[in-house]
Amino acid sequence: CRLTLSTGCMMVEGTCFVAEQDGVTIQRRPTPDSETLLVLEKGDEITASELLLKEGVQWVKLDPGSSAWRSSTGQQVLLNLAEEAYVATALAGLGTLLRRKHAQSVVAQQEEEGVLSKADIEEVLQMSPDPSLLLPLESKHWTKEQLVMYVMSGGASRPKNCSLPNEQLLANIKMTQEDIVHAFAEAINWILSADAILIGSGAGMGVDSGLGTFRGGKKGVWIGLDAVGLAYEDICQPKWFNDEPHLAWGFWNYCHQAYQASRPHEGYQTLRRLAKRCPLGFFSFTSNIDSHWTASGMSSDRVLEVHGAVRWLQCSKLCCPDVWKASNDLGLTEDEQTHRVHGVLPTCPKCKAVARPNVQMFGGDSSFSGARRASQKAKYDAWLKSMSERPDRDSLRIVCIEVGCGLTVPTVRKEMEKTVREFPGARLVRINPENPGLAPELSANRKGVSLPLPASMAIEELGKHVSKALEEAQLATFLLWGEDGSGCEIRAPQTASLGRLLRIAESQTKTKVQFSMGAKGVASIPMSDRKEVLGLESSAPYGFTIDVKFAEGSRIEPTVVIEVQLGEIKRICKNGLSHPPACACLLDVSLGGCTGAMNSELARRKEQVSALLDEMNELFADSGYQSRVRSCGDRQELLKEIKAVQFGVLPKYGIEASEKGTMVMATWISVVQHLEGLQKKVDYSMEMSGVKNLGKLPASSTGLAAPMSSPKRIASKA
Repeated sequence: CRLTLSTGCMMVEGTCFVAEQDGVTIQRRPTPDSETLLVLEKGDEITASELLLKEGVQWVKLDPGSSAWRSSTGQQVLLNLAEEAYVATALAGLGTLLRRKHAQSVVAQQEEEGVLSKADIEEVLQMSPDPSLLLPLESKHWTKEQLVMYVMSGGASRPKNCSLPNEQLLANIKMTQEDIVHAFAEAINWILSADAILIGSGAGMGVDSGLGTFRGGKKGVWIGLDAVGLAYEDICQPKWFNDEPHLAWGFWNYCHQAYQASRPHEGYQTLRRLAKRCPLGFFSFTSNIDSHWTASGMSSDRVLEVHGAVRWLQCSKLCCPDVWKASNDLGLTEDEQTHRVHGVLPTCPKCKAVARPNVQMFGGDSSFSGARRASQKAKYDAWLKSMSERPDRDSLRIVCIEVGCGLTVPTVRKEMEKTVREFPGARLVRINPENPGLAPELSANRKGVSLPLPASMAIEELGKHVSKALEEAQLATFLLWGEDGSGCEIRAPQTASLGRLLRIAESQTKTKVQFSMGAKGVASIPMSDRKEVLGLESSAPYGFTIDVKFAEGSRIEPTVVIEVQLGEIKRICKNGLSHPPACACLLDVSLGGCTGAMNSELARRKEQVSALLDEMNELFADSGYQSRVRSCGDRQELLKEIKAVQFGVLPKYGIEASEKGTMVMATWISVVQHLEGLQKKVDYSMEMSGVKNLGKLPASSTGLAAPMSSPKRIASKA
């Protein structure tokens, strides 16, 4: 039966339909609530004069005088129609009512002048010594001679401006086991030091979730492609929603069901876990239309589906830019013979035209609604812009992890390479078992590595080794002080540079740390005169790490104290005017009034030290203690009184009552005693404890001197 388009209706010459159930109604008008004229039995056959599509429902039109073949009796039955009538092929709630009988599945396509047919292309491909050879999308517009030259040369001989790169000119096409091991080591180190991660993914990412790719060794999308005589690029054209909407939905309903049935593999979670560590965040830039990133738990604010997603629908006529989420079950079933669907097609809620997936298709898709993608892209662009405008942009380690992205539609590959070229510190990890090649300059400049392995295998190895390295990493507590008394307490690798510490501070404190390229730090050792000036790319030298107790409990942690001089910072007012250089406030909690701001960890440390000093000072001020201090005849007696107070209080704060404990107390106090209010409490403690009088008393009979852990040592550095 030949189908042709005519004024919104599909004209059919002698198309036969069979009733799938008893009680199928013949109605006066093509609407579900129209008057019923007759009722068909299961197995009755009718012949359509026209097929109409109205609000997603396909209607068979019957002319006056039409008859039905009743299979139960083997007789022709006159329907006695005095006027035209209509039968729905499917209705919501009733399922399939009619099915085509002996329908043709192959789509009749007109030959285009200057365009190679699918048969022509397949004939030439049979000559190729490489069965995995990729053809560019534009190859059907080549001459047959050009195609033969390309295929027989393995892609080396090609027309000018061929969209596929010549893989023979790329680096890492052939890699030894040693090369792969080295590439893994590089990738792991980059990920460990990443300030931000950009995940690029293509069809190869979904293979381990049970999804086929469109090309290559894991090719396998829809079984109906060969049956209807179309290539993937052909069926993915928007024209079918006008020409043959039931065929169009045959393919897209299959995709919708496949994506709903599959589950993201563990690699999605692993990459998300690696990316969430990064102080400047992460983003997923994907050409996949399966919505697996959001299904795996990634926030939709962190995903750019550059080609759209099947899960979202839009009007095929683009009467408006609206998109809406499709239901899990569209209620469509595919005919195994014709590969067209039965059922009520999704429709636009505004104009009632057939709906389509919000996916950018081939063939110049002018009816694609870009509203949802534009919203995603705005967030992606803002993320990149925020890093591009940082004073430390050139040193940012942005790691682009590209997974399973092919060459034929290189949207993701190009975006990853563009990012690596724009940021000097960016690096590319390309995971692809079939197309691992890198641009020679990326490989030569050690800005990229290739891992020619399946997605989940490579990601699992990266995740395992990064996790192990993190477990073995030597972490330290860093106390970062601003020039105005603001500060923060963070945990980071001991070897972290000042610039990375500031970026980690932003992430862990959820505040903005503003600084200029002239920013520097001064590492110091409490109760010592040692200092070291650090640039943004410098780390605190060995020897500047001391053991200091946490705010609570007895845990001792390697700690580094750095005063950060942020340099001159210009702030912008709400009226758009520029302020003079602002105070060097480490935690930018507001445009003004930020003096003394600190994060919760540091505030808790100050609170605990303050409580310790208050409790000891209350005991030192007690009249009984003061009387005993006045009666002390030498230093040994006075120190005994001081320690009695200290040893009574220290265990409440996780510090043992011993000489060692007084050392722990001294360093614990010294790293924060410059904070507002604490220095006065330290001074009061010196006075009320009697430490100030130690020098006036004679030494003990044993000649015991005041220990370094006494509050006097703290006071001398105040």
